[in-house]
Amino acid sequence: MQPVLKKRDISELPAATYAPVVQGCLEVFAQASRCLQMLDDESYQASMKPVVNSSIGEHFRHWLDVFNAVYQAGIVIDYNRRRRGHAVETSRSVALEEIARLQHWLMGLSDKQLKKSVSILTEVSVSHTQACLMSSTLEREITFAALHANHHFAMVKVAASLMNKSIDEDFGIAPATATFLRGQS
Repeated sequence: MQPVLKKRDISELPAATYAPVVQGCLEVFAQASRCLQMLDDESYQASMKPVVNSSIGEHFRHWLDVFNAVYQAGIVIDYNRRRRGHAVETSRSVALEEIARLQHWLMGLSDKQLKKSVSILTEVSVSHTQACLMSSTLEREITFAALHANHHFAMVKVAASLMNKSIDEDFGIAPATATFLRGQS
């Protein structure tokens, strides 16, 4: 029997309530929640190799790891921390719980908090281990996390398509691309 997943949607929230960066992230989370509603656990866990190496659940775990790195950070955001093999890779309900927690956190951020200076730690080389520490702001890193999620959504959409699963047409479309497409109509 399929678990009943409660749909989480921000469509009732007025756009002016949150900073634009937060609003954009909330849209990302709403898209992710809708995607999870359209899938079953089997398709969430399936790998469509060789076209897409990671399962949809592994893609969700990865982009949620990026948001969690920002959420859990103090002064340094460590993007090298990963939770490979975590339950979020196999359970849509765990993914929805994480999305809800992150939405709640984002909705509580003030403009002052968004402008806060942070440092990020991230690997920068594929050929050898080399991490760099860089300066940024919380606002910029939240933006990065949302855009990174969108990149993974595009891969999720390909995997879902290979399984003949229907996903929202705008899922995985970058904000700049959406603006371009609106200008074409």
